[in-house]
Amino acid sequence: MSVREYLSPDKVSEALKNWLREPDEPDRVYPKNKKIEVVFLVEAVNAILPRTEGVEDITLTKLPGTEYEVPTILPEKLQAVTRRRMLAQLRRYRDEKPENLKQYLKTLANLFEYTKGGKSKSKNEKVVIRFKKAEVYSGNPKDWNCYIQPPGGDATDVGMDGFCPACTLFGTVITNNVLEFYDTKKDKNIFGESVGIKSRVEFDPAVAFVDQEKSVADYTHNKVADGASWTGQSLYTEHHVAPGTLFVGKVTLEDVTEVELKAFLAVLATIDRLGGRERVYGGVRIHLIGIRGGSYETVSALEIARLLAKEYGEVEYPPAVEVVKEKVWNTIQNYGFQRIESKDFKKLMDNMNLWDNLWDDTVKYDKRIVERILRLIRGGNFEPLE
Repeated sequence: MSVREYLSPDKVSEALKNWLREPDEPDRVYPKNKKIEVVFLVEAVNAILPRTEGVEDITLTKLPGTEYEVPTILPEKLQAVTRRRMLAQLRRYRDEKPENLKQYLKTLANLFEYTKGGKSKSKNEKVVIRFKKAEVYSGNPKDWNCYIQPPGGDATDVGMDGFCPACTLFGTVITNNVLEFYDTKKDKNIFGESVGIKSRVEFDPAVAFVDQEKSVADYTHNKVADGASWTGQSLYTEHHVAPGTLFVGKVTLEDVTEVELKAFLAVLATIDRLGGRERVYGGVRIHLIGIRGGSYETVSALEIARLLAKEYGEVEYPPAVEVVKEKVWNTIQNYGFQRIESKDFKKLMDNMNLWDNLWDDTVKYDKRIVERILRLIRGGNFEPLE
């Protein structure tokens, strides 16, 4: 691939076919070391607050082998904003394609059933396996929702449905709040397990490469008198990452299908807000640079940032994003990466066929998860879910 040739979404499947899973694989829920690495830049288009807690706290990383401490966006921040972006897109799909969603919900509302004690037993002893919220929303799909539970709740699975594309890709916990083994005779849910579905999305910390002395600025907030032309006392001062600062990011996707990969890249490419007080600050732009398939990871965001810091660690002004993109590309192409560009994947957000296919892939994955749970609970073999 030449320096200027980009891998389009349509060519992703062919280029990475050896490292993508098929939706119908019977053992799809089991890892096979099929990894997709994606390297990108996060550009601060205005002041951002990548912090943990408190107005004085900007997350910093000491770059190994240098004297530089640089702003850092933690993996959980990137994970959360990407997941919320996908959930927002799934709600858009819900509103535009309610009848399609209804069919998927109906499938998930009656996944499997068996008769306790064998086929000779009464039908009154039948157990129906279903996702609870799929059963609730299958009659009116426009009511479907899945969301991340705000901090402070007793249970982490309250808002999550446990079966949507965001849950199966970013991880969830399947409890009796999510999955139901409904015993028709006892008229209750007899599922008492708790099964964790691991995230298949693994972000590196996104690391800047300009020292905090040049990339972090203080913003003083003043009290303004109503109807007057002067300010009052200073209320507080916050540290912000300065506009124009660039962060090197990398994410690894584990055992994903072609559709899951395309949907994830579309969501990642369109992230435009990040960090604390993002409704006021937090404007960012994501620049996808390279993608690679393999059985192991090759390079980290930290390693790339350390190389860039040798040239840019103490610059007075942020380097131009196009210049940095070329330098990152020149580094990662040696590891077998192929070039990609954000604008090509942003267009997929408006392709509802992709999101329809994503739901189809996800229902098949959900069936394999339930089969696995059945094996854990009942033991032995049984017919795969159709």
